[in-house]
Amino acid sequence: MPRLNEELIRIVNLSMPFPDNVIAAYSRLDPVFTSGDLSREAGIPRSTAKYYIKKMLELHMISKIPHKKKYQKYANAYLFSDWLTDLIRLAIRPLEKGE
Repeated sequence: MPRLNEELIRIVNLSMPFPDNVIAAYSRLDPVFTSGDLSREAGIPRSTAKYYIKKMLELHMISKIPHKKKYQKYANAYLFSDWLTDLIRLAIRPLEKGE
């Protein structure tokens, strides 16, 4: 896969709720993961990973597994683009149409 040029990465970082390294790491994570897994995959400190995990929970990208320090991707959102496609289909398009 060709690397995006720096200008496109800058646009992604400005427009998305997560930086490019977190978006890429999310796509590489197993369906069940920990904040440590995100930290390792994205190359970020664990505290930063916990911040992004909290943001993912708020955006309903993932759910917390009860009584464990693990999180789970939704069945139809294994990749960040899957989640974003659902967001566009379920929320953005209806808003644009005034629904």
